[in-house]
Amino acid sequence: MAKRIVCVTVALMLCVCLQRAIAMGEGITVTKETQGRLGLNYALIADRVDDKAVLVRMEIPRKGKLKDLRSVTMNIGEGRPIVSATLQTTPGKNGSWVVSFQLSPELADKCSIELILPSSEPLTYMFYAVELKGYVKHHE
Repeated sequence: MAKRIVCVTVALMLCVCLQRAIAMGEGITVTKETQGRLGLNYALIADRVDDKAVLVRMEIPRKGKLKDLRSVTMNIGEGRPIVSATLQTTPGKNGSWVVSFQLSPELADKCSIELILPSSEPLTYMFYAVELKGYVKHHE
């Protein structure tokens, strides 16, 4: 009897893990021009400090459309990214999240920052893919 309970428990755990693994996501691409229209109130600074470095800092208020924000990811490359990394968040003003990182100007043109939120549908999520290239400013 104990073996049967263990087998059933393991089978149920595998089913749950499999459902989580095949969760589906829906994404919306965000540019500097569409940020306001989409009602996203984050602050993003991408400062090209020299020929080899772009310093990025993003402060994301956890209110409005982003109140249920779950994680922030950096992707480099379109479609299936060549690099994908979850970014560490630190507390900002009034409960906001802050992320910061550095990358080369060539990679900045291919980088997006994904703001990942739960969806109203079970086992789904949505994300805003913020294209970094429109935010990069040359340091004077």
